[in-house]
Amino acid sequence: MAKFLLLCFLLTSCIFADTSVDINGKHSYESFEVQYLKDETSKLSVEDISKNDFEKRIKSNFNLGYNKGSIWFKFTLENNSNNDVFILSLNESFYEIANLYYYDKKWIKKSNSIFTLIKNREVKSNHLAFDIKLPQNEKRTYFLELKGKYAYFGNLVLYEKSYFHLKNSFGINILYTFSLGIILALILFTLFLYTKTKEKIYFYYMTYCFFNFIYFANIGGLLVYIDLQEYIYELQLAPAFMVGFLTLFSNEYLETEKYLKRFYKIVKFLSLPFFILGLLVVYSYQPWNKFINNFSGLMGIFLIILSIIVYFKGNHKTIVYTFAMILYFTSIFMFSFMVNGTLEYSDFTRNGFTVVNAIEMIIFSYILANRYNQIKEEMIITQKKLLAIKEGNQILLEKEVKKRTSQLQEGYNQIKKLLGEREMLLKEVHHRVKNNFHTIMGLLWFEGQKEEKDKQKFQSLRNRIKSMSMIHERLYKAEDISNIPIKEYLENIINNLVAGCSKLKIELKSDIEDLFVEFDYALSLGIIVNEILSNSLKHNSDRDSLSLDIELFSKENKIFLIIKDNGRGFDMQSPADGLGMTIIKSFTEKLPDKHYSFTLDDGVRFELSFKEKGISEQ
Repeated sequence: MAKFLLLCFLLTSCIFADTSVDINGKHSYESFEVQYLKDETSKLSVEDISKNDFEKRIKSNFNLGYNKGSIWFKFTLENNSNNDVFILSLNESFYEIANLYYYDKKWIKKSNSIFTLIKNREVKSNHLAFDIKLPQNEKRTYFLELKGKYAYFGNLVLYEKSYFHLKNSFGINILYTFSLGIILALILFTLFLYTKTKEKIYFYYMTYCFFNFIYFANIGGLLVYIDLQEYIYELQLAPAFMVGFLTLFSNEYLETEKYLKRFYKIVKFLSLPFFILGLLVVYSYQPWNKFINNFSGLMGIFLIILSIIVYFKGNHKTIVYTFAMILYFTSIFMFSFMVNGTLEYSDFTRNGFTVVNAIEMIIFSYILANRYNQIKEEMIITQKKLLAIKEGNQILLEKEVKKRTSQLQEGYNQIKKLLGEREMLLKEVHHRVKNNFHTIMGLLWFEGQKEEKDKQKFQSLRNRIKSMSMIHERLYKAEDISNIPIKEYLENIINNLVAGCSKLKIELKSDIEDLFVEFDYALSLGIIVNEILSNSLKHNSDRDSLSLDIELFSKENKIFLIIKDNGRGFDMQSPADGLGMTIIKSFTEKLPDKHYSFTLDDGVRFELSFKEKGISEQ
């Protein structure tokens, strides 16, 4: 600590009212008596004060507690050393007024305060200090006026100038800087743990560390180096927020929801007043700062008792927490007693809290890191259990899948067998239908031979029946009875009709796409093509030649049929053609979204289109 970095001070006291310091070659002087006087009005001038009797005496390391108004100190210095330039330091930084007076033919005044920028200070230090020039072998009396909103404590120390700057570089500021470095490292460490776990306990502790950082930067007087000293009172919200987040952190770490369920919400509620006090101290430093100090101690006692109860409830890991909290709040109580004037001001009572706080935070970080490791180990164990369960389930699943697959395969084989039997039956039906059609065609042929004048009519009937017979013949020979290859079917119908017309020279152009269509649509197309071509051949039987052009194609999910000849045409209203047109219309109606037309211009042109959902290309 800083006490071990400083040289020993010489304690000298003058008898009665003539209190003086004999400067005789030492590097620093810190334990000497001074006289003090309270000015509750803060209106007395140095001339007024110098006429008063300073009856009360204290040591130079003073702590007078909270006082109204100003405090005046009186002390005498006698220089018996080889130097004549010294620095007088208060070792504190928080006073709003720090005026040093001495009489040299007239009253000389040196001013300093927490709000004085570092660049404007006579001594470039965060601690309030003054340059003193005292010729050798001379004696001089000084008056020091102090005023602030905080308690009155500090340590009047006289340094040789060179030694002061050496001590200032390696003294108490190093302690605060080191503590702030530790806190900053812990903030980053806890932030890492929080991002990994997303648990609120790490958030509470990280926020507690953050306000710790602000608090120590404030009470160490380090804000003056970044020109933020004007916010010294507003930033006193930091200790209130520290205790608030420490309470929330403790509530989670002690697992009160598990071990003391009724206390869980109570502890959370008890953290709320500290956040309110933190906001109130921004509005008005006093009296709220006193409330923060007093309630912080009470909360510390409460948390320690709570941790002990939880320990005996079975949460034995709280023993480290309890030790850290006892250490932490003991230092807080010592600091509070020092501030209130009960304990003597010393490096231990003044700065012991800083050291203990760093130790306490390191302990808390350790238990949080240990908690994180436990969570990771529990996660690994849980993952192993889940993997074991998964492997077990996978084995059961594989067995079930094999069983279900076997059942499905058995069902599939049965269905396949039934479908095969059904298909065979259908093929047998279509075979019998084809044979029946052939029988009918044979009977019609015999009848046509008897009646020469009706021979052509019987031939037309045979062609119609044959077109239907062909498709049934296709069905019982095909492997897939659901779709009919339309090209081969229509070409057989066309070739059958053309072959039966030996007297007429026919020029045939056929362009039929390789399409598969449903049975009903194929049958309708076969009948329609048979009727159109039969009519064309019949009406042009007395001619020498006839040109026939037949197209069938699919486009945009529709089937298009176009049949064109160069014959003389026919009268669609003629009764003789009534049956053929009736058949064409009847089978056309069976087609979905159909549209058809006859055009009589240089022959007959028939166009048909219909929507075919089941269409597919070969």
